[in-house]
Amino acid sequence: PTIHNMPALLLSRSLARIGAVRIGINPARAHVRASLLARGQNFSSSSSSSLASKASTASSDADTSSTSIKVPSITLYQYAICPFCHKAKALLSYAGIEPSQTIEVNPLTKAELPKGDYRKVPIAIVDDRQVNGSDDIVQALLDHKYVESTLRSRWKGGELHESEATHGKIMTMDSFRSSDNSRKWADFASNDLAGLMYPNICRTLSDSFAAFGYVDSVSTFSPIQKGLIKGVGSLAMYMAASRIKKKRNIDDESEALREAIQKWEQEGLDGGKKNFGSGQKQPDLGD
Repeated sequence: PTIHNMPALLLSRSLARIGAVRIGINPARAHVRASLLARGQNFSSSSSSSLASKASTASSDADTSSTSIKVPSITLYQYAICPFCHKAKALLSYAGIEPSQTIEVNPLTKAELPKGDYRKVPIAIVDDRQVNGSDDIVQALLDHKYVESTLRSRWKGGELHESEATHGKIMTMDSFRSSDNSRKWADFASNDLAGLMYPNICRTLSDSFAAFGYVDSVSTFSPIQKGLIKGVGSLAMYMAASRIKKKRNIDDESEALREAIQKWEQEGLDGGKKNFGSGQKQPDLGD
């Protein structure tokens, strides 16, 4: 199936880190080019492909219209191949915001995490306030005045006919984050699609080892740490992926991923008739 407009862009940077994920199509096309997803070039129309290129423009417009609103200071604690981390990063990217600091966490020791009882990723420090978990991070960002101003500037700057403006075709914050459609597909991304990532990228021990190859580019990890993460970490994640398959009654992880993508394609995008699940010229949070 065609892979485009994935909810919350969960696959984008995770797959870009490991190269590709097999989804059970013919051998000549057995790998999805994740770099295309990461750059947003997989969208089906020129209007949708403009999202990433207009991020900095929208941010600049927000600065001009709301000079008193400061860009949020964000420190993000992550695993590079964590799909839930990329939920938060997808929203940051759409809003044209780069984290002040992105800290790669050692999955074995988690020594980099802030002190406290919460020992999972993602964690974000947003203007000196700790926010735990992707859902809460997304909501904290959407509540931030700068993000709201940036998104409003982007939507108002779209090229809309007068009839579209008068019939509610301009995206609003309420529609972006709280419409029935937005909530449906955001939940689908978290509860259905995200859970299929690890079984697909860690389907075998060798696949899992390759997925953890991202640690080679993490300068803060020592050579010993990198070796342990790739060895012990890949084995642990392979076993975790197997447990996920058993819990979800998945026999074929490739087919399960294919079915999830087809569900989004057919129901979310109306068989490809819509550029975005929102049904508008701008995506909503589900997109």
